[in-house]
Amino acid sequence: MITVLYFASIREHMGRGEDRLEAARELTTVAALIRHLSETDSSFNDLIQSPNPPLISVNQVFAETSSPITDGDEVGFFPPMTGG
Repeated sequence: MITVLYFASIREHMGRGEDRLEAARELTTVAALIRHLSETDSSFNDLIQSPNPPLISVNQVFAETSSPITDGDEVGFFPPMTGG
């Protein structure tokens, strides 16, 4: 099982805080997960197509789309941060 968490304004956009997906052979990278979510959820597709795409974490560590994921991982999506 892969747990997908949505934080802050992304949670509001998605209308939920998390999804749980069965680990599948094709879900081996963050990019593959993004592709799957984009194809199955129009809200996620809108989010990922925005000019400021979300930041990503895998098991609470910043991640790239090329980062691997496996059964039991937690993938988080959260808004880009600004500083001041």
